[in-house]
Amino acid sequence: MPIYEFACEQCGEKFEELVPLGADGNGLSCPACQSSDIRKMMSAFGISGSALTKPSSGASCSTCASSNCSHCH
Repeated sequence: MPIYEFACEQCGEKFEELVPLGADGNGLSCPACQSSDIRKMMSAFGISGSALTKPSSGASCSTCASSNCSHCH
């Protein structure tokens, strides 16, 4: 089950809930004020890690066989 972010229209509380795929969050209530007037928010997907960043020019990364990553990236 994916985790979705919700915001309460009454008090502004933001919270996360596990919701089955295809479900819209009906029946959920705000954990702060118990209001059922909530909306699903768009989430930003974040990726971090050194494997996803290009090294400075001229340097090689761990997946390159050459000394210049522009050959493989």
